[in-house]
Amino acid sequence: MTDQSKAISQDKRLVEAIANGTVIDHIAPGQAMNILRLFTFLGRGKKNRMTVGFNLKSGDMQSKDIIKIENVTFSPSETEQLAILAPNATINQISDYKVVDKYKLRLPPEIVGAFSCPNSNCITHQEKDATPRFKIFKKDNGQVMMRCHYCERVFEREIVLKTNGLEP
Repeated sequence: MTDQSKAISQDKRLVEAIANGTVIDHIAPGQAMNILRLFTFLGRGKKNRMTVGFNLKSGDMQSKDIIKIENVTFSPSETEQLAILAPNATINQISDYKVVDKYKLRLPPEIVGAFSCPNSNCITHQEKDATPRFKIFKKDNGQVMMRCHYCERVFEREIVLKTNGLEP
């Protein structure tokens, strides 16, 4: 094997390309599992092919997770939920094996109905019509914080995730 063919084989993609769908790239290591738990990509009757990579090498990060899902496009509310789990991720929309749209996720100013409040005394645990709602903001050190609209308690993102059965 020549040096040139070695270089080509080392650059080979570890994850198969998809024809149409969505690629969630630059996910912090470990967060791909949370995304899979939060979203139902393979529910009853769904036959979406999916590729998930954990702790892959990355030029920007030391390692990253990646999810490729065929024939799935995220709604705006779903991308907001994704941003809570993977605030530095990139979404690539794929059509005919080509990237037709690419954007970085941004934290929404508010998220409604996606996560329950960690405060067991919060009204959202007693009242049916009180849909959990959080204001989202970052501290100066970059830590993501979530303020409950009803009880006004402020929680670290990790506490909200843990309360909702997800890994921080």
